[in-house]
Amino acid sequence: MNRRRFLALAPAAGLAAEQKPKLLLPNDKPDEFGFRLMWYHPVAPIDARAYRLKITGLVEKPLMLPLAELRKFPQETQNSRMKCVQCWSGRATWGGFRFGHLLEMAKPKKTAKAVRIDCADKWYEYFAIQELLSPRVLLVLDMAGQPLPDRHGAPLRLIDPARYGYKSAKLITSIEFVAQGKGSMACDIGPYYSPGGEILPGYDQPLDLGGRRKIGGGEIREY
Repeated sequence: MNRRRFLALAPAAGLAAEQKPKLLLPNDKPDEFGFRLMWYHPVAPIDARAYRLKITGLVEKPLMLPLAELRKFPQETQNSRMKCVQCWSGRATWGGFRFGHLLEMAKPKKTAKAVRIDCADKWYEYFAIQELLSPRVLLVLDMAGQPLPDRHGAPLRLIDPARYGYKSAKLITSIEFVAQGKGSMACDIGPYYSPGGEILPGYDQPLDLGGRRKIGGGEIREY
């Protein structure tokens, strides 16, 4: 049974020199930052020069935004931990823009209550619009002060630190505004996934720190 393959991080010194692989493939060995390279479906890296983020659906103004246009939005950084449903986590500094800037440009209709996010590796996610407007949700273009590398979901990915990593879609190619959400592709994969993906109370194994820690649910802020 296929499982969603999530992000791994690399040292900042190596980001700019990253060589483009033929395919983005999983690697379960934790790197220096305690992340694993994981994917739903092997796929070639996206050509940033040809990239266009497609905004469609229930909007007044459909959009096709190149990477340069996304970088014109006010850019912010946040340091947050991503928690995997497989019980490990890792922390990084992410850079990008807030979802509200896309709302202002696309002008969703009153009937739009949710979005569907589609990715190059055939993954998809649904979010209520209000969920994406959380001040801790970030559309990511950079990592560790450098452009997001191919192997970490370039050119655009999502980070929602209050939800398990499978909700933090990467290799994002399109965002469709819809009347209602329909859960998640994860729901079709196994019972350990949920449509909302909220992090539940339990335990975590931060691979960047080692050990096993108790967590209270929601975004991990204690370490």
